[in-house]
Amino acid sequence: MRKLIILAFIVIAKITFAQNKDTIGLQTPFANGEVAYQKTFKAPGKSITLLFNNSRSWFEKRYDNLDSIKMQNSAAGHLSGIGWEVLTFKGPLGMDVPSRAGMTIAIMSKDDSYSVHISRIILGYEEEPGKPRTYFTAEDLMNHVLGKKYPKGTIDPVPFNKKRSKKALESLNALVGGMMTSISQTMGGK
Repeated sequence: MRKLIILAFIVIAKITFAQNKDTIGLQTPFANGEVAYQKTFKAPGKSITLLFNNSRSWFEKRYDNLDSIKMQNSAAGHLSGIGWEVLTFKGPLGMDVPSRAGMTIAIMSKDDSYSVHISRIILGYEEEPGKPRTYFTAEDLMNHVLGKKYPKGTIDPVPFNKKRSKKALESLNALVGGMMTSISQTMGGK
């Protein structure tokens, strides 16, 4: 009987502490209520100045201008900006569902390495052409998939069912993965 009580306690503790983990198998980095992607790259022999300049170059190539850069400090090697991407995922009947994804991208460089942090992700979905877009955060999307209930009197901002929401998160993971690859190629790191 004692072993059964201890086992029940362990199971309850595991469930409780799994709240911030990706319990739906999407590999979406979700901790402390925030979706944030972060990766550190090694760049042996590359100076902070070169890496900082390469990060500026990446923003300019990716977004066709430098207006998307909101903060830059060349001495510290920090650069951050806002980027808008097209996010497409499969919807009903295998049709593409296009959305827009805005995000904050921060690249912190130092000698021989740099890290990329992508967060504050906002998705804009247009149900029909000409209708206003519905905007919601990646956190809203993740909470929707996890079944989080919203306070009484508020509306779940996500216009998708759970299956479509999962597909949107899978596409977001792929989009961010492609961005990380693109940044790595421009920066010349591993």
